[in-house]
Amino acid sequence: MAERTPRKVDRQRWRRDIVRYLGDFPRQYAALENAMGAFGDDFELTEFKQAFDTADDMEAYNRVQAVERAVGRVQNYVADLAEAGAKLAQLPGPPLEGQRSRAEQAFEALRAGGIIDRGLCRRLLQAQAARTRIEHSYVQTPAGDVHRATKLVRDAARQFIGAYRAWIGPYLEPTND
Repeated sequence: MAERTPRKVDRQRWRRDIVRYLGDFPRQYAALENAMGAFGDDFELTEFKQAFDTADDMEAYNRVQAVERAVGRVQNYVADLAEAGAKLAQLPGPPLEGQRSRAEQAFEALRAGGIIDRGLCRRLLQAQAARTRIEHSYVQTPAGDVHRATKLVRDAARQFIGAYRAWIGPYLEPTND
C-alpha cells in the first residue's frame, strides 16, 4: 500500500475520512441489522427467499432491497476504512497476484501488518467478492447467496471494526506532519 511518503494533505484527508466513517459506522451497521430483522429474529432464509423472488408483493421486495443496500453500504465502509488506514499507516502492500482491487490489497496489507488475522482477512475478501456479485450480477445471484453474503458481511464487519478501532486510534492523532 505504501509506495511513497504521503503528502500532509493526503494524511489529513485519510484521517478525516476514517473519523467520518467510524462515526457513521454504528448507524450503518444498525441499519443492516434492522433490515435483516424484517425477516425474523434469525434472518430466516425462507422468508427472505419468498420476498426476494416475489413479483407481486412490492413491500416485501423493498425489504429485500433494504438488506441489499445495507450490505453494500457496510462492506463499502469496511473497505474504505481498510484502504485509508493502510495508506495512513503506510503499510507495505502485498505482492500483487493478478487483478486485485484496492480493497483486497488493503485487507491483505492489514493481515500482513498483524492488524487482522488470516481468517478475518479471508472472510473480508469473501465479503468483498459477495458485495460485488450482488451489485453487479444481481439478476444471476440467487436469494440463498444474498442471504449468506448478508450474514458474512454482518459478522466480518463486526469483527473487523473492533480490531480496526483498537489499531487506528494512534494514527488519528495529528502529529507533526
